[in-house]
Amino acid sequence: MAKERLFYLDFVRALAAIAIVITHYNAVFLYWDPPVPGLYVIDAFVFGIYIGNFGVSLFLIISGAALMHVYGNGLKLKKFYIKRFKSLYPMFWIAYSVAFLYMYVYKGNWATTQVPKQNLILTFLGMDGYLADIIPTFYLVGEWFLGFIVIFYIVFPVLRFLIEKQPVLLAIGAVVIYCALVWISGRYTMHMDPSKNLFVRLPELLFGMYFIKYIKKVNLPVAGISLAVLIVNQIIKPSWNEYVQTTYIGIAAFLVLVYISQYVKSEKVHAVCAWISKYSYAIFLTHHIIIYTLVTGFNVMEMSHSESYLIFFGLCFVIAVTSVILYKVHDYIMKGIAVLYRKVNPSGNDMIKS
Repeated sequence: MAKERLFYLDFVRALAAIAIVITHYNAVFLYWDPPVPGLYVIDAFVFGIYIGNFGVSLFLIISGAALMHVYGNGLKLKKFYIKRFKSLYPMFWIAYSVAFLYMYVYKGNWATTQVPKQNLILTFLGMDGYLADIIPTFYLVGEWFLGFIVIFYIVFPVLRFLIEKQPVLLAIGAVVIYCALVWISGRYTMHMDPSKNLFVRLPELLFGMYFIKYIKKVNLPVAGISLAVLIVNQIIKPSWNEYVQTTYIGIAAFLVLVYISQYVKSEKVHAVCAWISKYSYAIFLTHHIIIYTLVTGFNVMEMSHSESYLIFFGLCFVIAVTSVILYKVHDYIMKGIAVLYRKVNPSGNDMIKS
């Protein structure tokens, strides 16, 4: 039986997706030489932390919450992994293939790359963005977050089991490991950004899972305290560890947004959030390369603030259209594969439905 759709999951996911798109648009101006902060959409920082960290934190919390909502009452490993595989890889491979044809065939960059050809296996596995900081890869689409989510999906059944059987012990263990890694990251140079480490992000992932399992709702006092945390952090802009700030700001923002969501009654807002949520993975796969390809064609130094906003909204339209096309193409291909599979293996319907 299908699970009841929770509006706050769509609401938070939609806002997180918007934050990530804004992040990569603003990154063009943030990393320009010299930076052009006057062209940011909204700002590069919210509540005292980088807007990209804010968006990712919300995505991690919502990822844990969404999986726990679907699988909180039971999980069959084989079906779970088949479904996760189908939810991630086919669409990624389609998006990558199109980007590959554009970047390496149409633009002719393939012959000049120095990346070992055998590293294409990392792309096939969706780990190229995740590992791009430490080894050369053919990363084009998907960001580091895709590789991280692959790892999270692998360990989710274990985390779910521990939440069911040893929730207190799991929480204590996660906090201890988190504190240790944050302390180490502040004293030693890490080959990989600690923000990509599963154990550094466990508090966010687990918070989403615990929320669905044990908390479920946010009352006014909790929302008020959470909002106060966001406001204070925005005002004082503390200089302490960015990973710690990202963790508590993400959790506080999630609680505030969940509280707000129960008062959002507009059917149009619900429909927009459901639409963004539906296409969020396609948006995630397409937005970065579209922004990079199109924005670099403008003369940034002669751009006005209002022009920057117009370009941003134009890009959002292009991203939306491209994402819908990617989603439809993926859906068409998967349905075609299902039909062929049934013809070849009539007894394998359970596999297709997983």
